[in-house]
Formats: sequence, C-alpha cells, structure tokens
Amino acid sequence: MTRRRPVAPRFSRRQWAVSIAAALAVIGFVGAAQWNSSAARQEFVTSAQRVLITEAEQLRRQQDDLRLEIAAAETRVRDFQARSEGSQSQLETLTAELAVARLASGLDAVIGPGAVMEIADSTREIPAGESPTNYIVLVDDIRDLVTALWASGAEAITIAGGAAEGIPAERLVSTTSIYGVGSSILVNTAFLSPPFRIEAIGPPDLHDRFLTHPSYLVRVARRIEVYGLQFASEAREEIILPAFVGNTQLRWGAPLGEPT
Repeated sequence: MTRRRPVAPRFSRRQWAVSIAAALAVIGFVGAAQWNSSAARQEFVTSAQRVLITEAEQLRRQQDDLRLEIAAAETRVRDFQARSEGSQSQLETLTAELAVARLASGLDAVIGPGAVMEIADSTREIPAGESPTNYIVLVDDIRDLVTALWASGAEAITIAGGAAEGIPAERLVSTTSIYGVGSSILVNTAFLSPPFRIEAIGPPDLHDRFLTHPSYLVRVARRIEVYGLQFASEAREEIILPAFVGNTQLRWGAPLGEPT
C-alpha cells in the first residue's frame, strides 16, 4: 500500500491578511512602548537639572560673546598697528584712555597714601535686658565708615574680614553691594566676619578728614564710645590695594551714542 504525503494546509488570502495585520499590530505596540518609555525617561529629568542646563547654556553663550568681543578688539588693535604714524598716535591715545578707565573702575591695583582702620565686636559684658546687637559690628557701621571715607576724598577702598592672614580684600567698585547676612557681612560676593579691616587711598590728610566727617561722628563714633566696639585707625604714607576681581559686565546697559 502506498502512503500519501501529508499536504500542507493552504491559507486563503483572507487568512494571510489577518496574519499580516496581527504582525503589524505587534510591531506598532512595541514601537509605541519604546516611544512611551523614551518620553517617560525624559520626564525624569529633574527641575534642578533643567536649571543647570539652562545656566550652562547661558554661560556658554556669554563665553561665545566674550570671545567675539575679544576677537573684535584684537582686530581693531591690529588695524591701528598696521596704519600710518598718525594711526599709531591714535592707538597710544586709545591705550592711555583705556588705562585711565581701568584705574578709575578699580580693575587695576593702586598705590598711594591713605588710611587704615579696623573695627570689631565689643568685648564688654552685655548688661541684663540690653540687646546684644548693640555690641557687635553692624552692616550700617561698615556703610557709614565707607561713606565717610568716600566723602573725605578716598579714591580706592578695600574691605577685608577675619583675623586669618592671606584672605584677599574686596575692592569696592561701582557694582559693589554691602549687605548684612546673619552674623556676616556680604561685600561683593564674599561673606566677611569681624574684625573688619578697611583700607583707603586718598589725599595725604585723608585720615584727618575722616575723623571729623559727620558720617563717622554722628553714629559710629558714638557706638564705639557707648558700647565699646573695638576701633583703631591711622594714616599711612603708602598703601597698596588689589584690583577688583569679579564680573563688571553690564547685561542691559550700553554706551550712549554720540548726539547727532
């Protein structure tokens, strides 16, 4: 007897269509799941990370802008150098004006006569029922001392804090802020603590002018006497003050064009 081979089942066109549709559905489901998983991972980026990314992008753009400004300035200098003797004179004038501007804005170290002073918290025992803040150096004390120095003719001022040596002093410039933050005083971006050392360059009689100025006499001198704040000052024939270290770039301000 001859055995017949089994015949493979034949699929109709309708069955093939159903199979293909099912396969495509599975593929679509897997793709959608992968997409959703990717989107879900993005949601796990924290707000802090987003902030850091934004700040990094802003810093990168600022660096790019600075590089462009530096490149433009270098091009101008090269152009001046490549021109005639008259242009060389213009370059020297421009360089001299830049040096004066840097000096006036506190971006260069300076040397000259002036005054030095130190102020620290009182060492007296605080009487019962009296406020302890009367016996410590307040931010208003520092502001009044600085105001008296500026008004007495000071051209450059630095403030340093703490008894440890080697701590850089903060140069005061047009963007400097002096704030009280808890037990510390914030000068520029540095938190300073007593004793505070203030150095100023000005006329030879700057120290005498300071001691007779109302900004010093009206409040600070009285607090020194009444509450025993530790204070000492003296004139100096020569003082060296460091340059300001920080950001002086304007974000919104721009030079005013010459009037037409």
